[in-house]
Amino acid sequence: MSRPHKVVLKEKDLATIEDAHKVLAAKLDFPDFYGANLDALEDCLGDICEPTRVVLVRDPLESKPWFDALQEVVCESAQRSCYLGCSIR
Repeated sequence: MSRPHKVVLKEKDLATIEDAHKVLAAKLDFPDFYGANLDALEDCLGDICEPTRVVLVRDPLESKPWFDALQEVVCESAQRSCYLGCSIR
């Protein structure tokens, strides 16, 4: 069995939600037509069919409200998937 693909998103390294969408699209090889919004993210995460873990690293000094929404989508998608996992640090 292959090791899970792992993507780490650090809140402190992302200025905007658009930055987060770019990182996720690139690292998870989303299709070119990826809409870069939370609905599209949920759809693409639901299509993952190999072991994958998304690690969300919160910034204790500067919480960004959009990161909360991103976290919710990723974690809820992971709960519905047998391939996707989510960790929060």
